Amino acid sequence: MTLFNHDSLYYSEKVKQKEVSVTELVERALHNIEHYDDMNAVIHIQKDQALNIAKDMDKKLESLSSENIKDLPPFFGVPILVKDLGQEEAGIPATNGSKLFKDYIPKSSSNFVKQLIENGFVIVGRTNVPEFGFKMITDSKLYGNSYSPFGKPLTSGGSSGGAAAALKRGLVPASSGSDGGGSIRIPASLNGLIGLKPTRGRTTSGPGSYRQWQGASIDFFLTKSVRETYELLKVMDNRPIASPYLPPNLNLNGLSKPKKRLKIAYSYESPIGSEVNQSAIDSLNDAVEKLKKLGHIVVEDNVPVDGQQAIHSYFTMNMVETAAMFKDMEKALGREIKKDDVELISYGMYNAGLRVPGWMYTQSLNYWDTLSDLYHSFLDDNNYDFYLTPTMNGPTKDIDAFSPSKESIEKLQNIENLSDEETSYIFEEVFKVSSMYSPYTWTINLTGQPAISLPMYETKDGLPIGSMFIARKGEEDRLLELAYELEESGFIKSNIHETK
Repeated sequence: MTLFNHDSLYYSEKVKQKEVSVTELVERALHNIEHYDDMNAVIHIQKDQALNIAKDMDKKLESLSSENIKDLPPFFGVPILVKDLGQEEAGIPATNGSKLFKDYIPKSSSNFVKQLIENGFVIVGRTNVPEFGFKMITDSKLYGNSYSPFGKPLTSGGSSGGAAAALKRGLVPASSGSDGGGSIRIPASLNGLIGLKPTRGRTTSGPGSYRQWQGASIDFFLTKSVRETYELLKVMDNRPIASPYLPPNLNLNGLSKPKKRLKIAYSYESPIGSEVNQSAIDSLNDAVEKLKKLGHIVVEDNVPVDGQQAIHSYFTMNMVETAAMFKDMEKALGREIKKDDVELISYGMYNAGLRVPGWMYTQSLNYWDTLSDLYHSFLDDNNYDFYLTPTMNGPTKDIDAFSPSKESIEKLQNIENLSDEETSYIFEEVFKVSSMYSPYTWTINLTGQPAISLPMYETKDGLPIGSMFIARKGEEDRLLELAYELEESGFIKSNIHETK
């Protein structure tokens, strides 16, 4: 058996105990990617570099005393796949899922990747993403669709779809992701993994830029255990003083269960008013019953969100940030970006973003603050510890089920001829089906709160649906206490899925 059944800490412990070498783990990961990636999860392999690093680590390990081995980084020797979106490594292709970047090789590494390496990970390759991370599925024209470990044509989700598929299949013990609208939590839910979106600013971006989608997006990981999630949060908690986002300190003095019984609000209701599927209702009912068994108080209640205004403010940010990104790219290229340089949705985002006036963009970002007040007041005024919803409005589906309508595609193709009013609302139409299936995750990217998707439920067909717990800013530690209790009670199922 070559697949990685355990969490990443398990394999680092085995390396430090000299029961397995780093080289053996890296060779095993490379073998798995070559022979078992029928999901199109991995789009780049860095075999020679990874093996050279592994051999150097093995030499270092041999030279250390047992006492000094204890001082090695917590993830020493663990092979990891890195999401091919923003997480750049010097000298390694970084495409962002776009043919515009297919030949781009960064000269320096991102701060997040530097931290990965400092904490002992060995990067063995990069995972598939939708172009620029805009979708809840992974279907870039550059690399093709990424499918679920549960079988084609089911989607692995997005935008960290390749990362989730690789981890759930057991190709590697660790996989990084990022979350700008649910892009860790969505694939975690669809693949049966743990997916934490930390508080805004908890992990570092940059260098030189700390406002990933104005703070809506953050880098972290998909994981298989709560202890692994806890340790990753502990070592990746990095808040440079230059960053505009400085979240509260965490209490990470050891993983433990909640010290008191919790009061948790829960809601089935979609923030955008879409119909909730029975499977999502069943998943939430199951989570509520499990919480009751543990003695927690659960109350059906709902945050009164204006979902239409919230989603419009989200897409307004997407459009303007895309326009700014493309303008930087045009400067680097020395020419204008043409429609055939990128996928249709990306070009539409660019064109629409150029038309958003400054006052409208400011209004959208101001609404994020209003939304944050709303969520925190809801928790505080009712003495709720957490807010619980389904992560997704159902299990994974065929990837083609999320395609935009023919009418919205035609509008994108002729976006230059649309009015400014039409372009400002076009992406609510383009992503209508996706938004109805993932209505719960993205509001938390606007508020900056932490949220975690836990694999607590499977349909009669064996397909997972996550339960999402939302906390106040800075309370990732409390989320992990509850997650740990649920895990210890046998309520979390995050084991790898082997193709039969």
